[in-house]
Amino acid sequence: MAPRLSTPNPPERREAILRAAIDILQHHGAGALTVRSVATAAGCSTTGVYTWFGSKNGLVEAIFVDGFRSFHAAQQEVFDTVGPDLVALAVAYRRWALAHPTHYQVMFQRAVPDFEPSAAAREVAWSTFAQLLDAADEARRTNRINAPVEDLAHHMWATVHGYVSLEISGMSPHDEATNARLFDEGLAHARRSFELVSASNSQR
Repeated sequence: MAPRLSTPNPPERREAILRAAIDILQHHGAGALTVRSVATAAGCSTTGVYTWFGSKNGLVEAIFVDGFRSFHAAQQEVFDTVGPDLVALAVAYRRWALAHPTHYQVMFQRAVPDFEPSAAAREVAWSTFAQLLDAADEARRTNRINAPVEDLAHHMWATVHGYVSLEISGMSPHDEATNARLFDEGLAHARRSFELVSASNSQR
């Protein structure tokens, strides 16, 4: 049993509960995630979990929302440093996901099968992709890609998500260095395919 925490202030209590929930998901899976197991691991009562999050679903939603906010900050850092660069955002996407695999699985892979994010949580999630749309628009104009911005962004997101999901799920048979190389090659192939399709469409 985890040691009792020494009367942390409310923000610290919230973070301790979230850390406990993430640790349980990471090491034991969704089946082990209950309000009681989280409270025990966090060194608090179940009342403390209910006070902060309302329910197990509320707890998972907090992981979901916090994950997207952290993801957004990582993408914004790229924007602030190099501007709307589609490849740089993709690389930052992978880097963030590998550093936060449990958040990523809650956000994108239904790590907790019975969890459904609320409309407000979904709004937070979708708002984090504004940078991707801006970068897709920049790539479209700079490289004269004849494709709708939303389509280009979706194709790039699907490419990145596929590579990252294979890696995080452990389904990729390669080591980290090889995964990184294949990821970079995949981005290059995806970008080239956009340009080829665009050129073909322009000739019709």
